[in-house]
Amino acid sequence: MKRGEEDMKWIDPHIHLFALAHGHYAWLKPENPPFWSDKAVINQTTLEPHLYEGNRNLLAGFVHIEAGFDNHHPWREVQFLEQYCKGPFRSVANIHLTANSAQADINRLVRFHSVVGLRHILDDGAQTILRSPKALHTLKYMAQHQLSFDAQLDLTDTASVSALVKVLEQVPHLTVMVNHVGIAPSSRANLAYKHWQHHLRELGQHNKLAFKFSGMEMQERQWSWQYAHGVLCDVIESVPLSKLMLASNFPLCNLRMPYSELLRGYDRLLKRFDRQTAEQLRYSNAYRWYKFTPQDFEE
Repeated sequence: MKRGEEDMKWIDPHIHLFALAHGHYAWLKPENPPFWSDKAVINQTTLEPHLYEGNRNLLAGFVHIEAGFDNHHPWREVQFLEQYCKGPFRSVANIHLTANSAQADINRLVRFHSVVGLRHILDDGAQTILRSPKALHTLKYMAQHQLSFDAQLDLTDTASVSALVKVLEQVPHLTVMVNHVGIAPSSRANLAYKHWQHHLRELGQHNKLAFKFSGMEMQERQWSWQYAHGVLCDVIESVPLSKLMLASNFPLCNLRMPYSELLRGYDRLLKRFDRQTAEQLRYSNAYRWYKFTPQDFEE
């Protein structure tokens, strides 16, 4: 492999595909929240070929995170992915932690070879949901089936972080992936950012918890590469490197810039770090946390 090719080897651990002709995607419809003025940018069919446009040499594999295909029947999204996706991938399916059907949904989802984890978007409800006995039962059941939990919550909120820490203590065998590094504040010069970094350090002490660096457009549409570099350095200082993955949030990254441009920008950003650090952030950590195997990359 040539030096340049090796530099562009990626596993993207946080992408979404939108099969609008097959799924529901209620959240993408203009009459439903979130009421973003630029939602039309992403409210369009986005399939695996779009992911590879302009960057086939960059991308070795990906992890598909549930995207609202059918929240009442989450296996339908996985069925679609396994039928139509050709490249190496893993999937994180939707789960409603407090639903009466949660255990039955898990029993059905574990039959799919690509499913390695589940996600419930916690956001402002994180404290209430994570302290629910039903949710705790579901998370224990997930751990028993060796499924990880993708947690999307705001790490500036102390109560939410405390609730997550309690879960980690009560379900020590559960692997947790924190989406978008816990919604990093859009400014590094405020008190909320200090709270966020403190909670990063606290959570980074837990062996079975990892972070995905992505989603900056969710806080600030016009984020800068200077800001991205500063946040990434702060995360690396706060958590063990083995617990951090660089991700895109495709196609929502298009709210800021095209996917191929984002990946190339990440590649430029990583040139500021040593070779081993860059390789872990863009490939080997995602490979390990999301259970890829050598067979996935055999041609």
